[in-house]
Amino acid sequence: MHRAAAARFVAGVAISSFGDWLTTFALAVVLFNATKSVSVTAGYLLVRVAPRPLGAWLGGPLGDAASPRSAIVGAAVTQGTVTAAITVPLALGRGYWAIFVLVGISQLVGGSWQPLTSAMMARLAGAESRHTLNLVYNLSMGGMMLGAPAVGALLLPVVGAVPLVAGDAVSFVVSAVLFLSLPSMPGIAGRSLTVRTAATGGFAAVFRRPVLRVVALGAFSTTLVITALQAALPDLAAQRFGSSADAGFCWAAVGLGAMLGSVIALWRPLQRPAVILPAIVGEILCVGAVALVGSPALDLVLLAGNTASASLVQIEGGVIIQSQAADTVARVQGAVSTSRFVGMAGGAMLALLLALTLKWQTLVVILAVVGLGLLGVAALGPSDRTAMTRGPSSPLAEIPD
Repeated sequence: MHRAAAARFVAGVAISSFGDWLTTFALAVVLFNATKSVSVTAGYLLVRVAPRPLGAWLGGPLGDAASPRSAIVGAAVTQGTVTAAITVPLALGRGYWAIFVLVGISQLVGGSWQPLTSAMMARLAGAESRHTLNLVYNLSMGGMMLGAPAVGALLLPVVGAVPLVAGDAVSFVVSAVLFLSLPSMPGIAGRSLTVRTAATGGFAAVFRRPVLRVVALGAFSTTLVITALQAALPDLAAQRFGSSADAGFCWAAVGLGAMLGSVIALWRPLQRPAVILPAIVGEILCVGAVALVGSPALDLVLLAGNTASASLVQIEGGVIIQSQAADTVARVQGAVSTSRFVGMAGGAMLALLLALTLKWQTLVVILAVVGLGLLGVAALGPSDRTAMTRGPSSPLAEIPD
């Protein structure tokens, strides 16, 4: 593994993640306080996630055919510019519709990050160090998820939302500089990548292999439930903690759980694909329990348990995806990320449409049951036995179960 380059890569992603969480938290609270409406918060989350599936779908072939380093530098600069523009309506205290438009543009670009970073990780680390890089990556993401909302909860009442969002814009610029310092990463797929394989190759590989199918449908199911809960977090915090700004501490518990999950993943018996299915079940059950329990302390424990389980899935799933042929990593990751983002968009859409007819607790429980059912379908579905017996006929078939 290129240790110095890997460290700069992780730092770049972590810094941008810290800034992004500041903006996510600050804008959700500002919009909720301005309207006192869960529907508006759900609409904001919908705008944040609805463009991402398209970004992830486009980012897959881009990461395989072009340079993932150059592509992510361009994405970081674009998001930094758009995020800086969000400070204008915030500072003026009006024109909040512009926030929705700018957030949507930023997230369309941001959807490409996961396939691009996965392609970069596959090149920065060999098979012997891939698990370590994924673990460090998830640990740093959990740290940012833990620190940024907690910092935001403390600073937002004092300095307001504008400095927090401006800090996010600066974080993207810093990340772009760090990515530029990485070794050159030319495209691999090149002319062998047809329009058809670019558009569908990743999805075909995911459908054929049971372990990838579980990862993809698990990503959809878990994010469907958790996004519906996120839409209600300011309301949950106001009801159970006393203030909507205390939602930052809920997000901090999510980050703490992600860090704990990464530490647990150090235990070697858990470093295998068999951990993925039970960990996804744990994710869904923890979120469903938040809707039923109603205790602030237990809420924080369950939110932490959700992301601890998610870290195990992301680490092992990442290793599996990055262990295939180098010219297909981004497309398969793009397919999994598209599933994840479609789940996010679905959860936000349902929270928005049903906010006036269903309590958020009821919606979360219903979606948890649906998610478990979809997971069962993924686990029991068909497998490509022909490919296993005849041997891989293309690079996309060279993905371990």
